Amino acid sequence: MRRGLIFLIVVLAVSCGVALGGDFKISPTGRALFDMAAYAPSDSLFRPGVAIPDVRLGAKATFDSFEARADVSYRFGKLYLSDVYLQWNINPQSFLKGGFFVHQFGLQFATGASHKISMEEPIAQTAFGEVRFLGAMYVWHDSRFHFAGSLFAQPEASVLHANELGNTGVGAIARFVWHPTTVPGNIFQIGVSGLGRTPNFSGDRENPISRFGANFPTRVNSIPLLKATVDSVSSIFKVTPELIWVKDRFGVESQFYYLYAARRHHLPAFRGYGAYVMARVLLNRGARYSYSMPSASLATPPAKSWELVAGYSWVNLNDSRAGIYGSMANSVSLTMNYYLNKYITWRVNYTYANRIEEPGLPARHANIFQTRIQFVF
Repeated sequence: MRRGLIFLIVVLAVSCGVALGGDFKISPTGRALFDMAAYAPSDSLFRPGVAIPDVRLGAKATFDSFEARADVSYRFGKLYLSDVYLQWNINPQSFLKGGFFVHQFGLQFATGASHKISMEEPIAQTAFGEVRFLGAMYVWHDSRFHFAGSLFAQPEASVLHANELGNTGVGAIARFVWHPTTVPGNIFQIGVSGLGRTPNFSGDRENPISRFGANFPTRVNSIPLLKATVDSVSSIFKVTPELIWVKDRFGVESQFYYLYAARRHHLPAFRGYGAYVMARVLLNRGARYSYSMPSASLATPPAKSWELVAGYSWVNLNDSRAGIYGSMANSVSLTMNYYLNKYITWRVNYTYANRIEEPGLPARHANIFQTRIQFVF
């Protein structure tokens, strides 16, 4: 925590110095989430309550064709690095970005934790998606196509020395998208992302272990929903096809996930699957969804918009051939979003999540009722 506080002080000091110098355009960044939740059944695991899941503070600077950002996040008593990057805007159709940030792997990367239209991301994304990496990403797009390519190191490389890791896990991501029509109210997109990487190392070079799983989709309590532990991992491959379709104020988003983890010592590979689909509608008369070219995703609705989102997600982390049983689970959700302005959003969510019984993971279900007020600048 001390390192995080020092880093935050340095960021703010540099921000003030640059602002006074007048060489750059700089602005503070921040966010805060305020959650309240209740559960049925309510027991020793699912306790009704309130929480502040995330508070961030940082700064963003722009100078010529470059921009830089540094954010620190405070979550449940601990400080973490969030976005820390430098971006070169080569031209209106392309940019190069380097640092510690979320790379483009499917649609869900485009919405950070505070911008998920279903309040919490689908359980399939939690199980198979990716977090921030230390690396570089190149993005190019035009009126019909979009490409993003990344090279990265494992997340721990941002906070641990190489000798503490033993080996440093590395990988690459490529995302290809075709969006033949992106005019407001008439949007169609299909695409696919692929990821290949070595396992993450944490001092164990001989038997690296990878864990895949998800919590129940609430942050007032932290309860595991799925959990698969894969030992002796040699490499990991993921692929996720994606779809967006919009007609006026109605839209559909979907992804499918496939995971393949190869293992050492002639052990059978581990495979996992998952998917989600979300149907969304703007309730304001005459409203239409619009498109964001740099991220190849739907843009955040404008101020005063009311939105209703229905979602379904499922995950299978059982693989009998590998002898690994992380369980199977599904969830259905209904979320109401009110975008008061570009800074404040109110969300109300109901989610039913269910897990089947596996060794070490008893059958469990939960009805989750939660609401969030978020402030982002």
